[in-house]
Amino acid sequence: MLPAPSCQKPPPHPIRPQASRPRGSTSGRASRAGMKRRQLLRHAIALPAALPGLASSRALAAIQGGPRVAFGIAAQTRQLLTDPGFRDAVVRECDILTPELEMKWGFVEENQGSANLAPADQMSNFARRFGKRMHGHALIWHKSTPDWAASQMMTNPDWRIIDAFIQRIVPRYAGVVESWDVVNEPFADNGRPDGLRVSPFLTAFGPDYIRRAFERARSLAPTAKLYLNDYGFLYDDSESEARRTAALRLLEALKKHSVPVDGLGIQGHVDLERTGTFRQETFARFLKSVADMGCAIRISEFDVREHETAIPVEQRDALVADATAAVLDVAADCPALVSVTCWGLSDRYSWLPLPSETAGLNRGLPLDSDLRQKPMYRALMKALRR
Repeated sequence: MLPAPSCQKPPPHPIRPQASRPRGSTSGRASRAGMKRRQLLRHAIALPAALPGLASSRALAAIQGGPRVAFGIAAQTRQLLTDPGFRDAVVRECDILTPELEMKWGFVEENQGSANLAPADQMSNFARRFGKRMHGHALIWHKSTPDWAASQMMTNPDWRIIDAFIQRIVPRYAGVVESWDVVNEPFADNGRPDGLRVSPFLTAFGPDYIRRAFERARSLAPTAKLYLNDYGFLYDDSESEARRTAALRLLEALKKHSVPVDGLGIQGHVDLERTGTFRQETFARFLKSVADMGCAIRISEFDVREHETAIPVEQRDALVADATAAVLDVAADCPALVSVTCWGLSDRYSWLPLPSETAGLNRGLPLDSDLRQKPMYRALMKALRR
């Protein structure tokens, strides 16, 4: 479907200001309310003046009535520490933070015995400071396995190698990380009857590595929600159908043997070139099958990949918003949906490339590079309040 969507992303594009700015002015009442808010938060963070005509996701929830499904984003610690505008947008908009890189094994322990936990500590401290929940990503993932660990697993299979990392990372963030991607991207289109990806984990320990990882994570995080997470479930084609079938079979087997899997993370990487093969009824049936097993559902890595950039920005944004609504309206109708996390908040830090360097930034995230809400943002929030 897509190239390794949650892999260690390339460096973000440079910040390129967009042409237009929002116009208008706030009322005196809104200005006074904003001043009070800034006074309350002065010692926590310097928030920018409210953008005219815009409301945060929380404000929209209050205006439109009632709670919504939780909204999260993936970010990197350095973005939060070095970009005040982006940091403020995250504080304003998000319920849940997912570290894009900072809790992955290859990032934490690139060299055996030398742990780099400072960036993850900084993000968890940020989450505590501003009352954000955190989702841990990811304990077991073939692409974030250090070379030394993969080599040892292949030559001398020893579960203690994996166990040492899980034990190092999970208890450390027990007070702030409320859920984990325990096994990330275990499926592949390789002809295996069980649909499992051939990885160092599968080669060394067989399919049972999944059970062992979940049981170890549960022993260290008894109250956290534990997820399988993968991509390739969206479309009405043979590839996606094979992945959906493999996921349902695995979840059924894990549940049958009382493995502590709480839910499925569905990476919502939408590709505008493939929207013609998306069928809402097919996706809805899959979600219902997952929910009928008692599994929670996270849309875990939502973004939209563009391909056509020679059309006006307004048309591009409308296409992105329509694709967002098509997927998330179905997800929001499923009672098992607990959250939607975008893989990024602003185009400023999008990992998605465009066909050429002159095309600018991919516009497949809720805020543009100037941190202004786009039609995608409104489609997203509308779906979360269905």
